[in-house]
Amino acid sequence: MNRITLAIITPVIVGPLTFVVMQAMKRLSSYVDTLSPTTKRIAVMLIATTMTMLGSMTGVSVQCDPDAAVSCLETLDKDAIKAVVASALAFAMHAMKPKKQEPS
Repeated sequence: MNRITLAIITPVIVGPLTFVVMQAMKRLSSYVDTLSPTTKRIAVMLIATTMTMLGSMTGVSVQCDPDAAVSCLETLDKDAIKAVVASALAFAMHAMKPKKQEPS
């Protein structure tokens, strides 16, 4: 398949797929909100473990020298740094979110 055809087909596939994934995420989000904090923490650990295993199976990994933390940080590329910053911002925003008051 040549590049021009791929450039035309990609948005046609990605656009509807993005919509479907977003709808599923919205449904999942309302379900996750009903879970207990412990269940949510377990889900986060499972997702992190699964993503790490998938990354390892596909050959995406960060090689670190166990004796030097600086060399590990130097192996991160710009996209990895952006992902870490985005995650940190998401966690910070969640932490700043006002807590819901429980009815008394």
